[in-house]
Amino acid sequence: MAVRHEWSIKYRAAILERDPAFRLFRMTEASDAIQRRMGDLEETSDERRKLENALQSLNVLRDRPA
Repeated sequence: MAVRHEWSIKYRAAILERDPAFRLFRMTEASDAIQRRMGDLEETSDERRKLENALQSLNVLRDRPA
């Protein structure tokens, strides 16, 4: 059974948020959760690479016009 980490739940909420009033809030929450989780992992772990990709996706989404 796969464990859903806090970061993945917040990340999903951020990328699915349609309301611009909440989008930035959700992206910030997700980014914070991702960075906290990254601090718990080794540099070479597969999950860390997923976290880096998720963070990069959030940055692209943040820079995209609403």
